[in-house]
Amino acid sequence: MPSLEQRIKDFAREQGVAVVGVAGPERLDGPPSLDPTYTMKGARSIVSLALPMDVLAIYDFLGKKSPVSHNLDQLRTNQRVHRICRRLAEYLRSLGHRAQEVPPNNTYRRSLDMLSLHPSFSHRFGAIAAGIGAQGWSGNIMTEEYGAAVYLGTVVTEAVLASDPALSPRYFVDNYCTKCKLCEKVCASGMFVAEEEEQVLLNGELHPRGKRRNLDLCNFSCFGLHALSRDQKWTTWGRHWIPEWIGDQQDPARKNKVRAAALRAGSRTGDSAPRYDLIRNAGSILFPQEVLESQVPQVKDLPEDELERNAILKNLIEKNVGIRGLRDPNVLTCGQCALVCGPNLKETADRFHLLAESGLVVPGPEGRMVRVDSYEAAVAIKKKYPQRVSRQEMRADAKAFGKLWTKLYFGIEPKSILQGWLYARKLKKMVREQSCLDPKPER
Repeated sequence: MPSLEQRIKDFAREQGVAVVGVAGPERLDGPPSLDPTYTMKGARSIVSLALPMDVLAIYDFLGKKSPVSHNLDQLRTNQRVHRICRRLAEYLRSLGHRAQEVPPNNTYRRSLDMLSLHPSFSHRFGAIAAGIGAQGWSGNIMTEEYGAAVYLGTVVTEAVLASDPALSPRYFVDNYCTKCKLCEKVCASGMFVAEEEEQVLLNGELHPRGKRRNLDLCNFSCFGLHALSRDQKWTTWGRHWIPEWIGDQQDPARKNKVRAAALRAGSRTGDSAPRYDLIRNAGSILFPQEVLESQVPQVKDLPEDELERNAILKNLIEKNVGIRGLRDPNVLTCGQCALVCGPNLKETADRFHLLAESGLVVPGPEGRMVRVDSYEAAVAIKKKYPQRVSRQEMRADAKAFGKLWTKLYFGIEPKSILQGWLYARKLKKMVREQSCLDPKPER
């Protein structure tokens, strides 16, 4: 009879998953977000899997043809990952092992800093532990099959599983990223440092990634609040620019100033609460199968007109998620550090050049996003078609946003705090010891 590990992989592959691995208890030593017991008491092992993003949708998105195809792909495939993980958990339970799926995204731990966004379980760290990938320069998980353009899923279980071989911590950073680092160039807010590393400590080994200047820069850019590239030659699909960030003049060390600028920008959009509520629902709640089959069209079946595409997406959201008040149903506007990262250097370079030459998009008449070739033209369009939000709408949105985040994420979790403190000490010690072992540069 095949081993339990083999039966798990066979089941996943029957569901259409090509990239799947397992990690046992000895491979789950790391930050609090690698602790499976937060998701299910008594969990001792994990199953990690990955599905690829739709490449046609990526090209539509990066090339400024349309954001709708990627928004629909992310909704569809995250839901598919969620459903496969639920079925896998049910399969493990049928074999006599308690198990629980981790939602694909947007399940965060409570904190006094509600915007810190520490995941209940890190799919990325789980993927490293299970051997299906390793960190790239951006910190996204890269797989040999698809690069970083993947959706991840995890199942935790009380079964004690034999771990799959893990990739070397520097597998992609040394063999791929040092020749590329285009993820740093496609970050509109400049979150990464191009030449400086930082480390994550997993299972007694340091895993490198590009140093992050300030995670808030990423969070607010991904939320669509700052869309303009640092060289002002292209944008993401976000509708807003933070004036203080234009020209990469923000100081990441002044964290309160960075966050205050972004929160001011968010307070003026009028739809921050429903935007996040949609992102949260799409990542953490499993929709009925018939909704995905009947109401989420394939990329090839979408109409050419942007407003018609938006209407399809908006109708899907309002009817099945119950969220209204969105000024733009395309809540996924960035994520380019993962989207640009293909399975080989040529594909990554092609995606980067597509983005770099795609121009700028800004809101124009009838809610359409207008593409232009220069920063000056984009400024002129923004002035001609300003996005007007009344003070009453701003106040109502700010109140709803604060209420939502307080309800979901505000609080104190002593176990997570203690685990985080102990992990930080271990990481600091390991980095110090490693620096002592590295040869000193010659003068």
